[in-house]
Amino acid sequence: MTSSPDAFQLGDIIRADFRTSRDADGLNTTLMKKFGFQYRYQPARLAIALSLRIPALPKDMPDGAGKPIKGDILFGSDEAELALWVALVVQHSHAIPMSRRSFQELVGSHWHRGMTGLSEISDDLDQHPELLAQTLLSDARL
Repeated sequence: MTSSPDAFQLGDIIRADFRTSRDADGLNTTLMKKFGFQYRYQPARLAIALSLRIPALPKDMPDGAGKPIKGDILFGSDEAELALWVALVVQHSHAIPMSRRSFQELVGSHWHRGMTGLSEISDDLDQHPELLAQTLLSDARL
C-alpha cells in the first residue's frame, strides 16, 4: 500500500508546532493559572479532549495567532501516547488520509472550541470542582 504524498508520520507531528487562536491561547493561560497547572499543554489537552467528545467537527479557528506548543509537548513524546491522540483526532474527522497541515489546523480548531467550553464552566469550578470531570465523562459511558 502506498501512502499519499501529503500523508504524515508520527515523527512529523512530534516536530510540528501547534497553535490555537489568540483568544483561546489567552484562555489557556488563564485556566492554567486557575487550575494550578504548571504547563501550557495541560489545559490544552483538556480542551482538545472536551472538543473531541462533541460529534460535529469544530468550526475553523478565527486565527492561528496563539503561542505554539511542539507536538511532543502537546501530545507527549511517548510513541503510544502520541499515536493515541493522533488516532482520536483523525478518527473524529473521518478524513483519511490527512496532511500534516490539515491535522495541525484541526487540532487548533479543537483546542479553540474546547477552550471556549472550558472557560464557560470554569466560573462554577470553585464551588463545584467535580463539574469538570462530569463534563468530560458525561458521554463516555464508563
